[in-house]
Amino acid sequence: MAERTGVFICRCGPNIGNSIDVNAVMQEVGRMEEVEFVTDHNLLCSQEGKAFVTEQIKKNNLDRVVIAACTPKQYEQLFMNACRDAGINPFLMQMTNIREQCAWVTADRQEATEKALGFIKAAVSRVKLHESMEKKAIDASPDVLVVGGGVAGLESVLTLAQKGRKVYLVEKTPFIGGVGALLEDVYQTMECAPCMLAPELQEVLQKDNVEVYTHSELEDVVGSYGNFTVKIRKKARYVDIEACIGCNACFDPCPVDVPNLYDQGLSNRKAIYLPFMGALPNVPVIDSEHCMQLYGEECRLCEQACAFGAIRFDDHDEIVEKKVGAIVLATGADLMDPRSIPQYGYGRYENIYSAMELERLYASNGPTGGNIIMKNGKKPESVAFIYCVGRKEKGYCSGICCMYSVKLARHVQEKLPEARVYSLYDDLCLPKKESQVVYKKVKEEGIEFIRAGQSSTVTQAGDKLKVSYDSPIGRKEIIVDMVVLAPAMVPSGDILKLSELFDIPLDVYGFFEQEHLLMKPFGTPLEGVYIAGTCQGPKDIGDSVAQGGAAAGRILSRLVPGEKLELETKVANINEEICSGCRICIGMCPFSAISRDIEKSISVVDETLCRGCGTCSAACPTGAAIARHYTCEQILKEIEGVVQ
Repeated sequence: MAERTGVFICRCGPNIGNSIDVNAVMQEVGRMEEVEFVTDHNLLCSQEGKAFVTEQIKKNNLDRVVIAACTPKQYEQLFMNACRDAGINPFLMQMTNIREQCAWVTADRQEATEKALGFIKAAVSRVKLHESMEKKAIDASPDVLVVGGGVAGLESVLTLAQKGRKVYLVEKTPFIGGVGALLEDVYQTMECAPCMLAPELQEVLQKDNVEVYTHSELEDVVGSYGNFTVKIRKKARYVDIEACIGCNACFDPCPVDVPNLYDQGLSNRKAIYLPFMGALPNVPVIDSEHCMQLYGEECRLCEQACAFGAIRFDDHDEIVEKKVGAIVLATGADLMDPRSIPQYGYGRYENIYSAMELERLYASNGPTGGNIIMKNGKKPESVAFIYCVGRKEKGYCSGICCMYSVKLARHVQEKLPEARVYSLYDDLCLPKKESQVVYKKVKEEGIEFIRAGQSSTVTQAGDKLKVSYDSPIGRKEIIVDMVVLAPAMVPSGDILKLSELFDIPLDVYGFFEQEHLLMKPFGTPLEGVYIAGTCQGPKDIGDSVAQGGAAAGRILSRLVPGEKLELETKVANINEEICSGCRICIGMCPFSAISRDIEKSISVVDETLCRGCGTCSAACPTGAAIARHYTCEQILKEIEGVVQ
């Protein structure tokens, strides 16, 4: 049976009709041997126009359709639906743009008419080679894995934890809350951080459809969007979470003292410990590296002190396997170690602190109960904050250091009203309106801001510290009791492992690279895997929470309990007969959608991951990789139609 192609030309009111001789185009198109039917309409995108297309397809028994109108980006789906309503496969339609690409950009009416005619002929030539395609859908798990228990991960968990869905939270430390749990308060609101976080932490721990795996790490991931299988290594805690009531009676008997890294090494803890008061879950963990019993020495003092039998020295690591449809990576970031920049003297001279160390000194659950005291036991009478530590070395501005330094300077002023406080900065980055309010208030309270670039150096001056810096009138110096450094935010230590596990690229700075900086900052090239928070780049709490919610929202919109997951239709496929097994396509695919069939020694496409970009088709030396709906034959026919 001969193909019956119909052409519909839209006048788009005056937009096309005034610039193109539509009647002349119709006459010429009507003479084409391949065209069975041609007509025009004043506004095809209207409800009346859509109904007209459907009606004429049925009436004229058409099995191929060309729509000559405006941009396909705007209305292609509308006309595909019209074709479906008329009973023909929507992929047997080709839309060509004679408004933006002809009428609006070609001043001469005759030239615009000839150009439009060429576009329509090209579309007619191409549509003959179109194939019927059907959308595919697969069974998919609505459950989600969230890796990282900081503010971004918590927001994702709480947004996702809806009826009919399980959410698994994996946190590598024994406690959830991330860096936010270590703060006393937060800028820009100066709100109490524990008060702000505690309700969310409790909600996550108490929700029936949320399973929290603390002291755990992601071990392996296989599968694809909708059907990932993940393996979680649940490390031995040596304390039974169900039996322990958090009475802390086991701490004092422990004979071991080691630096508490949660307090930045400013205090000691036992081998069995909670890192700080208020940590959740409120169940201690035994540090296997320092516990005497676990190292072969006889010591069961904590076990003897526990009235509830919660100590489990025979505990061991466990591998837990879960099936999930999507994954959110919210693994956070670290602060750069200032020791790598010798000019600041960090680690060589006493009373030089990092910003995080001062955070813990100021915190009421910190090593000094909230008193800002130096290592010699005295309160500082003068403090110098040095901003932008590591900015030059890392090559980027972290965007948060200025504001957290301003906040800390204000804390020092409040706790030590008689102290002299200096802020030495390179550039002040205070982008939000709330930040400006805090900055203005701090200046009014007498904190002195000095523009010193990155010229500051710190040396010992007796029992004090000398901070030297460049000024417009030469080298100057100030003598202070304490120096506080604001280091740059850097990628976390385990990001490379996760990058390799998921095959997600890192950017030039070592953070996860997003799918699109502006439009999909939470997406990754691997469909079904999303990023949130500072693992994608430096950001404050508000932006991290927003990104965590955005990633969760994208998952909720597609992974619906009880519904199948609809796949991209215009995907690539591999012609097995001519595939040489060279694997070029595997390395070129930006979405990791192509793998190697070892038995057949050919490449295969995972349609759940393929986005139909065509990169493999362009790179394939044998032509075995074919981009469906964008084959070489279809594109060449379109080109031939234009130049005829």
